[in-house]
Amino acid sequence: RTFYDDELIWNGEVYTEPRYTTEVVTEHALDFLAQARQDPFFLYVAYNGPYGLGRSMTEVHKNRHTAYYAGKELASFPREPVHPWLVHNRQIINNQVSIEGYASAVSGVDDGVGAIMDALDEYGLSEDTLVIYASDQGLCGGHHGMWGMGDHSRPLHTFEEAIHIPLIFRHQGQMSAGVTVDHRTCNYDFMPSLLDYLHLGEKTLDVSPGRNYGPVLRGESVSWDGTIFHEFEHARMIRTDRWKYTWRYPEGPDELYDMENDSGERSNLVGNASAVDVIADLRERINAFFDRYADSEFDLWKGGRSKAGRAIEF
Repeated sequence: RTFYDDELIWNGEVYTEPRYTTEVVTEHALDFLAQARQDPFFLYVAYNGPYGLGRSMTEVHKNRHTAYYAGKELASFPREPVHPWLVHNRQIINNQVSIEGYASAVSGVDDGVGAIMDALDEYGLSEDTLVIYASDQGLCGGHHGMWGMGDHSRPLHTFEEAIHIPLIFRHQGQMSAGVTVDHRTCNYDFMPSLLDYLHLGEKTLDVSPGRNYGPVLRGESVSWDGTIFHEFEHARMIRTDRWKYTWRYPEGPDELYDMENDSGERSNLVGNASAVDVIADLRERINAFFDRYADSEFDLWKGGRSKAGRAIEF
């Protein structure tokens, strides 16, 4: 992605957009909101950025924030030696141009989201509109000596920065502002929770591990087990309040971290005699979860194919 001169589709036609793509996406969203309507609407805004990969990260990122970030330390991007597992984006690690560019891209999205929220207020739609802000995946920005998502290393990695995503709900007049909920959740919980909040709980889903945190969105309390499961190609992970275990098929390497005492994931306890029983328990829980919920067509552990449609050497 280049952010300028991108090929886009509009009204069924492919064209080259010379302007800053993030701003163009916002422009279309604002045009949609400006249309007078009486019926409920659904607006999905899929930004192209921030996109911390490719050519856009090795050239100066040009938007209105470029000058502001120029020369700043930006300590939220750790400067660490390149991780030996990292395959792609090695040239981006500790690269000041890349760091400033990613920060500029993030702020470009912030501009767009702010403009959309202002438009909802302007058109009197805020109290009738549920807004959800999320992303598809996280990204290491120098954390652990990695840059990019989990598939940019071999083996694929599952560091916290790569699997964390934002999840923000706003429903003016219905949800309390500024509330942070500490429940650990996963994307499979999203749909049952949203259906419940929208009073569509009678809608049924296929077999799903999804749990319902809908009551939390209404300010109610709910009993919550913070255990989550994650799968990225051949890597399967369980995260409990204390432990994080990544099990890679067929021969590892595997990782176990004590997240209460090692939240930075620095000390891999696999191979530690004291961790044998912990690992056995976590493996049993991983097997039980995926035996029930894995789609056999895409279960790499049992001869399935990659959903990505491409071969990845493990």
